Amino acid sequence: MITTAVILAGGKGERMLPITECQPKALVPIFGVPIIKCQIDQLIRLGIEKIFILTGHLGNQIEDYIYAQNYLTEVICIQSNSDLGPGERVVNSLEDLPQDFILLYCDNFIPNDDLIRAQIHTTDEISLILQRREKGNLRINISGNAEYVQEARSLDNPYVELGYISMRSGMFREILMESGNINLSLKAFSKQYKIGFVELKSNFQSVSDFERYISQGLQGKIVILDRDGILNKKMGPRKYLHSMDQLVYENHNVETFAKLGELGYNFVVASNQPGIATGEVSPAFLSELHQRMTSYLRDKGIHLLAFYVCNHHWDDMCECRKPKPGLLNKITLDFHLNAKETVFVGDEDKDVEAAESAGMKGIKFPSEKFLEYFQT
Repeated sequence: MITTAVILAGGKGERMLPITECQPKALVPIFGVPIIKCQIDQLIRLGIEKIFILTGHLGNQIEDYIYAQNYLTEVICIQSNSDLGPGERVVNSLEDLPQDFILLYCDNFIPNDDLIRAQIHTTDEISLILQRREKGNLRINISGNAEYVQEARSLDNPYVELGYISMRSGMFREILMESGNINLSLKAFSKQYKIGFVELKSNFQSVSDFERYISQGLQGKIVILDRDGILNKKMGPRKYLHSMDQLVYENHNVETFAKLGELGYNFVVASNQPGIATGEVSPAFLSELHQRMTSYLRDKGIHLLAFYVCNHHWDDMCECRKPKPGLLNKITLDFHLNAKETVFVGDEDKDVEAAESAGMKGIKFPSEKFLEYFQT
């Protein structure tokens, strides 16, 4: 039985934008639970005793989140350069890894415990989880073994592999160390050696790209929030938060939104930030601020999926600055929302006006019966 797991969680997640602008893909929630927590909880449930997480992009967020979980099982984060490929990340960590381990991508979560258990208990040197597709890059050869054919998918190769790769082969390690590429190593290995497999015939959950994530409905129910005056205390008239020292959360509001989180809601932020246009706020600071807010509020049970920002000057007459509905229309389009069933929460009349212009329900906060609206 394999007792060690390795989770690849270092990529930049560019196909998951805009969600991965402020958080790593490993922390993207599946119905309110970060995908990496779903993976870790399953691995522990199935008897894995040690878990390595190979981080890169925004790895500090992953590390902070994981260590705050206080797992009894040993979980170790290994940080490396975010520009490394998955295979390179594994190669750089091989000296810390045992001979046998199961390798996961943080893109996919397979809820089927029996299938993962089979991978953990396999005696094959390499074993893959495969799923049949119209176009793939693997096939089953005449010997009944999985054969990695090419990186480009084709009709002739009707399978793809989903991660959860059982690795027990010293020879595969040697091939991987030479190539630094998992796919090319599987291709080279399958030409000479047996690769076992199990086939997944049920659904799995994926955060591999934004459209797929939304089409599966993994984002859950969405509430759109203003930022200043709702999540954090607002600065004075035409003054903009431009230093971390100025960040003060609206704690009572945060407690209320955390209760919405318990009801299965996640959040998208829509915010006017003309301080970018005036030069008072730098784009780099705004990005860092939103990353910090995302991490802090996640710990409070509030998942901020994305920030949509109008960074134009108030004299620019753009279509995205509230009370115009441009930002809200964009969120509706991207997240496939039904505007009539969507709520935008702000602290000013112009927020309600923007919501109504976008065909949404606008709620000016605080509101006495705010939670009751979502519980009915």
